[in-house]
Amino acid sequence: MFAKLKKALMGSAADATPSRAQLRLQAMLDALEDEPEQTFLDSADAEHRVDIHAFGRNFVEDCDADARDDEGYVLVTNGMSDRLMPAPPGGVPEDMTRAAELVWYVRDLNPEYISNLRWLAKLPAFDRFFLASGHRVPMPEPPLSFCGFQTFFFLTPIYGPDARMLSGVTVDEGEAIATLTVNLISEAEYALVKREDGLGELLDLFDANDHPMVFDPQRISYV
Repeated sequence: MFAKLKKALMGSAADATPSRAQLRLQAMLDALEDEPEQTFLDSADAEHRVDIHAFGRNFVEDCDADARDDEGYVLVTNGMSDRLMPAPPGGVPEDMTRAAELVWYVRDLNPEYISNLRWLAKLPAFDRFFLASGHRVPMPEPPLSFCGFQTFFFLTPIYGPDARMLSGVTVDEGEAIATLTVNLISEAEYALVKREDGLGELLDLFDANDHPMVFDPQRISYV
């Protein structure tokens, strides 16, 4: 299966120089120590191709040997960073970058996750949008048919290997590639995070409520 995936990403020439997509994928394989269970190729967009790799994961913490299995997927985009995001007013802060790929922790491979993740990955390119940890994208209506929340919320992964997944890969301009997790928040949580110091308050609520790493479309609002 992996040989077919490499061919799809790199082309048929056996001695071809690895593409940027292949370099990113290899970095993912090294960081996650696994191969994707499934890849959703973006064959419809030749100008800005964003493939999505689905890595299976047991989210049980290593220190909790007696816990039941907690199976799910790590969805990772591969192609968003081919287009640098526009710099925000005042320039890019030192701890941020204009190149990113998105990560979404989910229970299953519902097609709505795939379509929304690919749309988000292309949003900065077609809407002149800059994304970084703490940023939000409010939607006019819930983007998922099975969840009432309608604001996407991005954070740096709390799991070290996911945060460092692409740390050794840069784009042509030398920019490092960040990884950002995708979350959905309620209208009340969105109103909170927009306030001065609201981001810290929301993250405190996440901690207080043991906010799950894996997306739960049925969770209640913390506000």
